[in-house]
Amino acid sequence: MTNRELINMAIEVRKNAISPTKYYVGAALLTESGKVYTGCNLGTEDGIFNICAERVAICKMLSEGEKKFTKIAVVGGPEDKLIYTTPCGVCRQLIMTFGTDIEVVMGYTNENGEIDEKIMKINELLPGGFSM
Repeated sequence: MTNRELINMAIEVRKNAISPTKYYVGAALLTESGKVYTGCNLGTEDGIFNICAERVAICKMLSEGEKKFTKIAVVGGPEDKLIYTTPCGVCRQLIMTFGTDIEVVMGYTNENGEIDEKIMKINELLPGGFSM
C-alpha cells in the first residue's frame, strides 16, 4: 500500500467526522498483516465525548485482533481544505506504544492546490516519549 493510497483513505473517512470546532480529521493505519483500519474524529458540543481519528483507527485495529501497525496517515483541516496536521500529544504517545519506528504520513494541500505529504517517524514527533 502506497502512502498516497493511505492518505486517500484518510481523506475519505474524514467525511464522517463530527466536530463542533469544524476541524475534521481522518486517519488510516496499515497493519503488519496488510490490513487497513480507518478513523475520524468524533466530538460533541459539550466536549464530554471527544476522540481523535488516530485513536478510533487504533481501537478498531485492536478490536479486530490486530496488534501491530507500520504506518498511519493523518489528514485534517476545515471542511474544504487539508492543512498540515500532526497527531495530538495523547495520540503521539499512544502510537509510540506500538513502536518507535512507526511512520506518520501527514497529507495536506500544498500552495499549488495539490495533495502533498510529509513523513516522520513517531520518535521524531515525540522525542523522549515512553516506550517499552
